[in-house]
Amino acid sequence: MTVSASAFSFEPFFLVLAAAAAVLYVRAARSDRPPRWRVAAFVSGVLLIAASLNSPLETIASHYLLLMHLLQNALVADVAPLLVMLGLTPAMRASLGRHGLDRLRSRWILPLWLAAWYCTHFAPFYDWALRTGWGLNVEHAILIAAGLLFWWPIVSGRLSPSAGLGYLVAAFIASSFLGLAYIFSSRPFYAFYEHAPRLWGLSPARDQNLGGILMNGEQTLVFLLAIGWFVLRLLDEEHAREPLSDT
Repeated sequence: MTVSASAFSFEPFFLVLAAAAAVLYVRAARSDRPPRWRVAAFVSGVLLIAASLNSPLETIASHYLLLMHLLQNALVADVAPLLVMLGLTPAMRASLGRHGLDRLRSRWILPLWLAAWYCTHFAPFYDWALRTGWGLNVEHAILIAAGLLFWWPIVSGRLSPSAGLGYLVAAFIASSFLGLAYIFSSRPFYAFYEHAPRLWGLSPARDQNLGGILMNGEQTLVFLLAIGWFVLRLLDEEHAREPLSDT
């Protein structure tokens, strides 16, 4: 039976996860009241995860188009985790650090994040996740966890401006090859989408090409903004040292 592309999906696991995150945040905020912009960032990140996995976007991604699946993955792996991490106050981050995150080194986190990014898009895993349905929950959970882990060294302030800049540039370059493979491929990578019902007149190959463009465009925007922030911090440090060198 064909599922309507406009039908809403229902993934209770991620709704429960979003609700649990909201409850924990409210409890933590009682003793450490965050500014409004942090609350807005956290709420936006949690809602982005819940909405993208419980909406027609999930329906189209899981039944019709790779383009929407890659958009969905970009949202839950890059944008939402960054917003959630930005929503944490210094006291919240310190608490997470004491509970184990500070033991992780960025030189370990980056390879783990890249492994999660590439392995979840590996054709046998991707097709398995789409065929089973519940495997998509595994895929998305891996991407969300890896995304939160990836942004931790950046948001926690553990990296100096120069180290943070190197971390982001390395991640951006290393992760971009997946999107480039989609953009320049002339044949579909995934058997599931090759035989799926088509929408909007997109062939499987064209669907894949556009998905790669969308993925790389999203990553370019997010990473360039983060890189720009660290460049500004590096310039501020240089300016702060100038009076000392002049004397």
